Amino acid sequence: MSKLAITYWGGSGTITLVARAIAGGAAEAGAEPYLVDVSDLGAVDWALLEEAGAILMGSPTYMGGVAAGFKAFMDISGETIWSERRWKDKLAGGFTCGIQQAGDKLATLQALSVFAAQHAMLWVGQEAIGAPVFPERVGLNSSGTFLGLAVERALDGQLSAGCDASARLYGARVAGALNRWG
Repeated sequence: MSKLAITYWGGSGTITLVARAIAGGAAEAGAEPYLVDVSDLGAVDWALLEEAGAILMGSPTYMGGVAAGFKAFMDISGETIWSERRWKDKLAGGFTCGIQQAGDKLATLQALSVFAAQHAMLWVGQEAIGAPVFPERVGLNSSGTFLGLAVERALDGQLSAGCDASARLYGARVAGALNRWG
């Protein structure tokens, strides 16, 4: 099985739920997902990131961008990983959440994709098409975002059915790409 590292900074908790759903979808599609909370990185986590064929990155969108907790992880990677091109040709992707349906989440996904490009990684976007194009897919990719996964804030500690399904499909998509190209 190919290793998929799902890095995230949880914030209020929605991103942690999304990371878990992505991991579930990836596992069902044949990848070996690992959750890596970047707020508490140790040597084992850094070694896992070296071994992984794909690294997904998740941050809530705060004030129109990547949250400071995840940005710190991005900045630390520039010390040696970036300069030594240690993540070159790994697959990458991103996910975010926000309070509102749009909520400038695209800006966060753009920042994550630029970060991946700076590391010479290969970006995998989302492919799920929901309603209104396919009326029977209500809630699936409700933001209509294809650069990565953009979901709404969890309510009462749970993702909506559509956001959970979107996250699982994104995990399966990345796992499929990893199995194909990783």
